[in-house]
Amino acid sequence: MPRWPSLEQSVRLNRPPFRLNPRQILGLGFALWLVLLPAQSSSVLGNDEPAGAPRQQAKQTSPHVGSAMAVLATLQQAAVLPPEGTREADRIIQAVIQLQSVFAKGTDPAIQEFARRALTDKYGDRATTSLEQFRTSGWTADILEALADADVKASPDERKTLASGLRQFNLSVDDFRRFMQLVRDGRSALTAQGLAFDEVYTHHRNQMPGTAAR
Repeated sequence: MPRWPSLEQSVRLNRPPFRLNPRQILGLGFALWLVLLPAQSSSVLGNDEPAGAPRQQAKQTSPHVGSAMAVLATLQQAAVLPPEGTREADRIIQAVIQLQSVFAKGTDPAIQEFARRALTDKYGDRATTSLEQFRTSGWTADILEALADADVKASPDERKTLASGLRQFNLSVDDFRRFMQLVRDGRSALTAQGLAFDEVYTHHRNQMPGTAAR
């Protein structure tokens, strides 16, 4: 069963960063890829594989793998994840991976417009740069928080327009909403600890594979 990251210590502001055991990093990356195998071949996680390189090596070093791992590590620190090995835990891992593909590489117009509008509403002139960074390197704190806030504001009709694009990646609107709620819950829990979601996520992201490609 996929396992949540086992962290040696949680992020603390103004203190030296913790270190993840390389075996823990690679173990979680392998678990992520086991979940990803049934996914569509257009998934963003496999698009940057170098010609002639072993598939597993390329996958382990993909920035999109590292970003998915950082999301899980951030939510794990916030203590909002379900018990590891449960069906709900498996669904969350799949959602982290597949929703990254939906918004970063999907071509559905409604999906792309939702992401663009979410970033513009939250970050204004930074939206274009944030979207390009996401498409190149995977999840960022900007896109996670923007989508989570946009989900709250969206009308039922707006959410329905996402259904077609989500179905292309074997997801539903409910899958999207559950993940966005988890992001909001994680942000609230970290805020209660005196921590900022974006700083915690960036810290975890810098510990994961593929950081140099960001």
